[in-house]
Amino acid sequence: MEGVVTGNSVRSGPALEPVVEIRDLSFTYRGAARPALAGVNLRVYPGQFLTITGPSGCGKSTLALCLAGFIPHAYPGRLEGTVRIQGRDTRDYPAGGLSGLVGLVQQDPEAQLCTMRVVDEVAFGPENLHLPPEEIAERVRWALQAVGALHLKERKIHTLSGGEKQRVAIASVLAMTPSLLILDEPTANLDPACTREVLQTLEKLKAEQGMAIIVIEHRLAGLAPLSDAFLFMEGGKIVGQAGPGEVQTRYLAPGGGFPPPHRQPESRRPPAGKREPLLAVDNLRAGYGNREVLRGISFSAHEGETIALMGDNGSGKTTLLLALLGLVPLRGGKIRLAGEDITSRKVARRARDMGLTFQNPNHQLFEKTVAREAALPAHFLSREGPDRLAAKVDRLLAAFQLEQYREGNPFTLSLGEKKRLTLVSVLAYDPRLLLLDEPLVGQDGGRLELLLAALAEHRSRGGLILLACHEPEVVVSSCQRVLFLEQGRLLIDAPVAEAMARLARMGRVEYLPAGYGRKKVDGDGPF
Repeated sequence: MEGVVTGNSVRSGPALEPVVEIRDLSFTYRGAARPALAGVNLRVYPGQFLTITGPSGCGKSTLALCLAGFIPHAYPGRLEGTVRIQGRDTRDYPAGGLSGLVGLVQQDPEAQLCTMRVVDEVAFGPENLHLPPEEIAERVRWALQAVGALHLKERKIHTLSGGEKQRVAIASVLAMTPSLLILDEPTANLDPACTREVLQTLEKLKAEQGMAIIVIEHRLAGLAPLSDAFLFMEGGKIVGQAGPGEVQTRYLAPGGGFPPPHRQPESRRPPAGKREPLLAVDNLRAGYGNREVLRGISFSAHEGETIALMGDNGSGKTTLLLALLGLVPLRGGKIRLAGEDITSRKVARRARDMGLTFQNPNHQLFEKTVAREAALPAHFLSREGPDRLAAKVDRLLAAFQLEQYREGNPFTLSLGEKKRLTLVSVLAYDPRLLLLDEPLVGQDGGRLELLLAALAEHRSRGGLILLACHEPEVVVSSCQRVLFLEQGRLLIDAPVAEAMARLARMGRVEYLPAGYGRKKVDGDGPF
């Protein structure tokens, strides 16, 4: 299909040359059985905003790497066809040689952060363009302010949360003011407030600077008002194109592709004195270096609960999950599991009952094949025999649509596929408590429902799930309680309906699902 974009933002007057011109592009990674891209054609003009979507693993990120010139130079494989950026053939430039023209924010922001401090990271690109110091300083200020991260300017990169790193990665690319800006799931790790700021920034870049923008996303609701066109990919090909109006009416279910909000059974937490909680946290304090992140967190949780951890980037969600497993040393407080004090228990012993998936799945990939990675934790932590364990891993790989990659390298998977793989590796040994840090990032609608069904099954067997999640629709449709953190303190601990009502009264409407503000619950006001 010829994906030629001719949106309304093309200015009148003399004919404009395309910023992007792709002809018959195909690419096969070295050692891969089939091409990642097959016969892609595309033109994008100055001032256009294009959204590309499609199933996880369909070739979207590979297309972004081709546009930025990293393929074929930094990724070995066979490239056919041509990619031209402002008339320049990407084959004629080394990896990174188009950085003044093309800015790419990748799925994994850590992969492109290379300095120690935020200010140095954002200044790095403009410095390499040999700009005057005053202009560099102004670009740094503007780019950080555009993504709501000016307050992070003097922070060290390693102390940032995943969402904060995402903001810095976006700012570092914005500071280059490229002709073509490509963002690969730019809001995946961002809290709702920051997501809104980033989308507003993109709207300004399109309107005021005539920048061509390509966004790769699964969640389309926030992009419909900004996009001139949507391209749909599948199997390495562009298989469809639609305008924003058609996307609004035909493709966007309530919640922007998430399962529709519906009332879940409230928490199974029994009346006081009936049964001990599976997990009890008392006055937990933790941090990094001189910075305290968790400031007196207390809550309890019972079997059969799925509890959402919500809050802005940097509020302490990831630190709480890491502290529960023992990966962050405590500065105070106690943790009890099934009535037993585990505060001083080693990580290896806690891991038998607690399964953690990291926000960045690359942090827990170690093996050379997907099949070996899926079984790795279970070899040490499962109570099942080798044959039953192998059969279970095979079933999980098939259920999570990873079977076709079983002999492939885990690091070659897409972000969404890596997320599914790390969840498989935890489910394989069936811990009672799942600690999941943004596990739904990178999933298309079908895979999202698959993961939510797997979590519901775990809960139905008496498991407990703590789910760090920025998606209000998922929280309303799939969770029973909300723990809402703000600056390291637990601000809300309540059933979902009550938590949404309190967030509405606090004015935190970005944490409410679309259309979730027109009812009343028990006379408690709008939520």
